[in-house]
Amino acid sequence: MLRRLAVVVAALSAAGSVAAGEDRVSFDQCDLATGWALSLAGAELAFTRDDGVPARLALDDGSLRADGRDVALSADDRRRLRDYEATVRDLLPEAKAVALEGIEIAFVAVNEVARLFLSADEVVHAATAEKIATARIVARRQVEEAFAGRDWSDAELERLVEDAVVQLMPALVGSIAASAVKAALSGDEQLAGELEARAARMEREIESRVARRAKALKARAEAFCSRLAAMDRLEAEIDAEIAPGQRFDLIRVEP
Repeated sequence: MLRRLAVVVAALSAAGSVAAGEDRVSFDQCDLATGWALSLAGAELAFTRDDGVPARLALDDGSLRADGRDVALSADDRRRLRDYEATVRDLLPEAKAVALEGIEIAFVAVNEVARLFLSADEVVHAATAEKIATARIVARRQVEEAFAGRDWSDAELERLVEDAVVQLMPALVGSIAASAVKAALSGDEQLAGELEARAARMEREIESRVARRAKALKARAEAFCSRLAAMDRLEAEIDAEIAPGQRFDLIRVEP
């Protein structure tokens, strides 16, 4: 479920992993376990899983359906489920903001790699920078559109933000490799030495560019974890069963 939203940031941070140093974002700190995926389907919040019965739960303004069957609820449980649904919906804008910031951090890192290794060749560097800028615009637009739609899936968001950086890597790596091969074949020891020196200082320079933003993103991640823990506590108060002997327990967060 919401773990996929967490994975979004972790995946983007990993794309510029050298950038974040000890402030690298990791949602393992949430100790979150869930077998459910989240999606928006019209007015409903839908939770689905591959294994187990029921396979689908739907929340809508205090109502709960399990595989299309209305679950009997007390007045207190209806109130708790409304609170639960509202919390999930409140988390979505934050997930969007975190995803967009993760994209920005990743692209700052990618741009810095391109600058360090390709700046000696203005033509190649300019062409690569243009590709990076276009990919960033596309990635941001896709995330914006994903959250603007009525039908939304956390799995789709994860795919979008991961693809944003992954699809850019072949061109960047290819340009860097071509530059290295050119230096090696030319016999220019000074140029080869410069490439080695750039590689040696890459981590330090990238970290200096994004450390502050990575620290801020980590703080937002920690706040996200706190809200997930609050949802876990709210689940424990819900008495209704989604199937005989099964409580409403979609996420588990260890203290």
